[in-house]
Amino acid sequence: MITAAGLWSSHPKLLFERVGGITVLERQLQTLKAAGITRVSVAAPKPPPEWSAPLRVPEGIELSWGGREAGGEMKGVTPPYLSVSGYHFIRPETLRYLATAPYKTHVTFTDGLDMSVLQVVPYRTEEMVVPRKVPLPAGSTVFLDASTLRQGPIMDWLLAMGFKSHDGFMARHFDRHLSLAVTRAVIESRLTPNAMTVMSAVVGLVGSALFLLTPACDVAAAALVWLHSVLDGCDGEMARIRFQETRRGADIDFWADNVVHVALFGCLAAGMARAGRSAAPLLGLAAVAGIVGSSGLTFWHRLRERRRGPSPEETAAEGSLLSRIETFLAQRDFIYLLVAMSLLDLTYHFLWAGAVGAPLFLAMMLAAGKGPAISTAKAPGEAL
Repeated sequence: MITAAGLWSSHPKLLFERVGGITVLERQLQTLKAAGITRVSVAAPKPPPEWSAPLRVPEGIELSWGGREAGGEMKGVTPPYLSVSGYHFIRPETLRYLATAPYKTHVTFTDGLDMSVLQVVPYRTEEMVVPRKVPLPAGSTVFLDASTLRQGPIMDWLLAMGFKSHDGFMARHFDRHLSLAVTRAVIESRLTPNAMTVMSAVVGLVGSALFLLTPACDVAAAALVWLHSVLDGCDGEMARIRFQETRRGADIDFWADNVVHVALFGCLAAGMARAGRSAAPLLGLAAVAGIVGSSGLTFWHRLRERRRGPSPEETAAEGSLLSRIETFLAQRDFIYLLVAMSLLDLTYHFLWAGAVGAPLFLAMMLAAGKGPAISTAKAPGEAL
């Protein structure tokens, strides 16, 4: 595996331009770190303090400044290393794959315009070497045009990082496009992903509280809970685009979601009870118990995996089913059912659905995990 890289750019000022909430250089360094690179040499003179002082170098990266040697090789790194273009962004997963592949000769990876994005230097040689050219997959890289740095194809390419593989149908085809529009508007602001999580939760709690009022407020309440689910996607999008994903942020997001869900069914039950639905308190209690139980079990699994990691036997025996259950729980398509049933004046039936569905999910988790066992799945919200 290659662990050293040289970053070259004939316009060092471009490296300190902000795009997507962080500077170009910070994004390059974060991408290199995600690919397993630990030593980076920037082929440019060391910048003045007013440029370099605010720079956030990722932990685990050894950064140096220099240039090129007489033979054209990077200073500060020795083969094998990657020579990375400072005029391109590349997907972290693509770079990780390229950094771990075996190489017997020099290779140049190019974009769709046949521009060099990445060169692999596996060994030092005094002879002239013509590297083999290999095109990168479409969409894996984007060219940094300084005139459109914060708009157009560059921002579209960055915002594509906001999608998650386990998004539900409505989230992928509807919610995610709305949340990405919000993220596009705030990505360059000082708003943090955790602050967005709190804002989203407040919207959800206000919507839940409206169910305590008259049934005439149900549609507005459901709309606010739906808005919460849309905004709840923004924190993860911001964190992924800015490389600000943390365990603490994942935990805050996880519990904020579940607090809103508990408040939703609790307030819904209380409002229905005031309207004369005698079974509402028991229905609300069943829904809340199911949510609290499944969220607590999921978080317990998460903490257990962090401490020791899953064993191969547990992965083979239990991970598959429980992973699917937890992934389903992380989706929020059920919010559309709430909105639809509120519009049809069937909110009480939604409470019934929650009273049956939430304990059923808890029972499925207990059965799949054999009680307080181990989950090999990533808990909902873990990957912000």
